Amino acid sequence: QPVSTFNMRPLVRRVPIRGRPYTLSYHPFGSLMCNTYAFICNSTNKATIIDPACHDKLEFSQLESFLDGRDVSHILLTHGHADHVAGVSNAVDRWPSASLCMHPLEGENYNLGHQHSKKFGLNFPSKLPEPNHALSEGEVIHIGDTIRLKVLETPGHAPGHVAFVDEDKSDDNDGAVIVGGDLLFRGSVGRTDFFNSCPEALMASLRRLYEMYDSESIVLSGHTTPTYLKNERDSNVFVSMALQRPEEWWIEETKRHGWVCS
Repeated sequence: QPVSTFNMRPLVRRVPIRGRPYTLSYHPFGSLMCNTYAFICNSTNKATIIDPACHDKLEFSQLESFLDGRDVSHILLTHGHADHVAGVSNAVDRWPSASLCMHPLEGENYNLGHQHSKKFGLNFPSKLPEPNHALSEGEVIHIGDTIRLKVLETPGHAPGHVAFVDEDKSDDNDGAVIVGGDLLFRGSVGRTDFFNSCPEALMASLRRLYEMYDSESIVLSGHTTPTYLKNERDSNVFVSMALQRPEEWWIEETKRHGWVCS
């Protein structure tokens, strides 16, 4: 039996996501404590996994047990770094009909996962399955009848980094639910010292969240615990830097990335 300390944590205990027609849970896996998220449609039992980070069979068995009896239709990747994709092979083997979805600009990071994993002492498979669905800006992923996750390009930490956003409002929260990968953390942001990272793009991606979404929006990051846009606006120095950039800079960044300027 899986060790009980690996139980997936229902997010309703940590942030007010009640009133939404799905179950949303997560658990940090591996030595880098990378968060794996699972959405389950309450009316159809369809499910999706975001960033399967399970680094060994024991960790994966807990995710598998949590999703027992569910129909996993999608495996979504915010980006291709090793700590976020270590469990992809096990997930695809267990749910072979699920679409494996990644932004095409993450191919290099994804294919270098085994090599990069050694730097961090991560357990990693020798070969990863090829993604079969290329994510694109503005695309909406449908899981069952009730879950709609919008794909939002958020480069910087990685060139093809994306966030998955539930833009629907709930009864007690006007904000979105943003599964943001390694863009924005509680009190910090994702690293930009990798070979294909871009600090300027990360600043633009941070600004984009605040241009698009209500300050009550919940951010579920790739590491650390959940936070709100309003909290990071008030206390995160990196967010302050992004929001203090002049409007002319923001307009140029939207043009450079091909984003629609709100």
